Amino acid sequence: MIKRYILFVFTVVAIVLSGCKKKPAPIVITPDIEKNHLQRNHIFGNVKHLETTTYNVQQDSLAVKDTADLKKLLTACDSLCDVADISMSSQRYTSDGYLMEFVKLSESDTILRRNYTYDKEAHITGWEEYDADGAQVTHGNYTYDRNGFLVGEQIFQGDSMVMSFSHTTDGIGNAIRTVQSFGRYKTTLENKYNEQGLVTEIIEYEPNGKVFKTAKIEYDNYGDEVNRCVYKAGNQMIEYTYTEYAQDGRVRKVIYEDKLHHVKEFHYFFDYDANKNWQTEVCAVDDQIVYVKQRKFEYY
Repeated sequence: MIKRYILFVFTVVAIVLSGCKKKPAPIVITPDIEKNHLQRNHIFGNVKHLETTTYNVQQDSLAVKDTADLKKLLTACDSLCDVADISMSSQRYTSDGYLMEFVKLSESDTILRRNYTYDKEAHITGWEEYDADGAQVTHGNYTYDRNGFLVGEQIFQGDSMVMSFSHTTDGIGNAIRTVQSFGRYKTTLENKYNEQGLVTEIIEYEPNGKVFKTAKIEYDNYGDEVNRCVYKAGNQMIEYTYTEYAQDGRVRKVIYEDKLHHVKEFHYFFDYDANKNWQTEVCAVDDQIVYVKQRKFEYY
């Protein structure tokens, strides 16, 4: 009798404990229309300021055979300064992840500055771009319909409009058709989306209405882009991009191939911070390092 009672108690405890197991967190996929600038660029955390230094390496100066070689090279950053041209950029974000300032610099001097403005619903309303002397060179305006959907963009040099975009949207604001106008020259883009609101196909048309090229995009179970294939009319693949992620969402490697020009790029990522953002990228083509990027993050 006692044995049966003990067995009963153990059975009840086992059932209770099995019911208390922590369930995995549900996967939340953010539709494209709802993404801020950080999410669109696969950047984690509440970023306030991002500085990027790019070392554009001189041809045939640094060779690499595998990722072990890369890590050795990155331990001696001074050697990059000896064989590379350096450029820098600075990006500042609002507390809700929208880009408000972009600055491009040479080693110390500002080359251009672009400032962005938004309304209270976080809709971008315009931007202004200034040259190294602080003179405005271009600016852009955005227009919305009564539903708050973006329907138009215009780019100006001085008082002259040099480019415009006219969008046709679906019921939630996704751009499903965009007409780009460069003076009298016009091209058209059509976008298709999946059930999660992620763009899966981009079709580009020539001014005469014929298909110029089509991009098809595939995602993993977390909504991260993994494959992007670009085809010419006639279904000939001309570009291919593959992105590899770690289990926690960190981007690890990107392979890009331009099949028309027989170029294959390998992008390797290292030195992740506490928010899973990479701080070093190396791009190699034909075993030669093309550039190295280093990023510094400041968070709110």
